[in-house]
Amino acid sequence: MKKIQGVYGHLRRIILAIGSLVVVSVIWLGGIAVNGLLAQPHKSAVGVIFGTAVTDDGVPKPALRERLQEGLKLWQDGVVSKLMVSGAVEHHNHKDEARIMAQWLEVHGVPSEVIIVDSHGNNTWLTGLHVAALKAPSAVVITQWFHVARAQWALRRAGVASVSGAWPRHFRMSELWYLFREGAAFPVYIE
Repeated sequence: MKKIQGVYGHLRRIILAIGSLVVVSVIWLGGIAVNGLLAQPHKSAVGVIFGTAVTDDGVPKPALRERLQEGLKLWQDGVVSKLMVSGAVEHHNHKDEARIMAQWLEVHGVPSEVIIVDSHGNNTWLTGLHVAALKAPSAVVITQWFHVARAQWALRRAGVASVSGAWPRHFRMSELWYLFREGAAFPVYIE
């Protein structure tokens, strides 16, 4: 009888531990999601458009195009006076995300003088460091909703005093996967 009670007690502790982990994960992911979904851009010196995939033909994929459209709108509305496009040179097709983003903005009426090209923004932290190097007193991160919290954190941690966020008001179910990825990646940014 004691052996059975011991097994049930052990099983109860495992279930309690798993339940606690699920609750903490839901709260953590919920906080990341709410921060991104409620983000509102504030008038800032620079809007930072974070790069993501382009096609082999050098065309922004839908998520990147939406970020560019959001950045363009913020610049047209006078919320930001400069736009920094930050991305990597993709390994598989050798396309420079930042240069492609700059070209897209120029085609849509943004003068090259107000575009800052960062082709070494290989990740969120590096982009944060590159924005801080500009000595801009304020910035708006322009990315998808699930990435806003980590992008803001990176810029603040790198030394940008005032950081707000903006995201294209478009949602895809596949973005829930990226929320889970953010939940795992974000702790890397916390010391």
